[in-house]
Amino acid sequence: MMLFETHAPDAPRPAGPHDGAALAPLHAPFDDALHLLQADPGHSLADPGLARLTPAGLDRLFVAARRQADRSHQGILLLLDLLQLAQRADTAAASRLVAGTARQLRHHLEDQQRWQALADNAAYYRDNRQVAERIAARLLQE
Repeated sequence: MMLFETHAPDAPRPAGPHDGAALAPLHAPFDDALHLLQADPGHSLADPGLARLTPAGLDRLFVAARRQADRSHQGILLLLDLLQLAQRADTAAASRLVAGTARQLRHHLEDQQRWQALADNAAYYRDNRQVAERIAARLLQE
């Protein structure tokens, strides 16, 4: 029996860390750290360990994760501005700058997506307490 069966039929499922994302890393360090802290990384649910938190804890996590997602978004915008400036630099300097900026953009984008998914999942478990309680009970049995 998969854990997805614990969801109410009309309730939306929690977001996956990269739902709808064009850039889905194979092993993002943030994802790995969360899985180690929350629950067994083999779970099919998104962030199942969040189900153990209280509504107040989930709300705090939601706010903090949204702030981090916003910070990553701002970093992305700044790096895009930097790329525009790099177009005006000489060819060798621009090439180095663009390569480093592209790596940093990918990092910020992946972080932003994961923070946003964490915020979404915290809100989901906060707003769907029966689902969260069933998942938390299953995690305790394992």
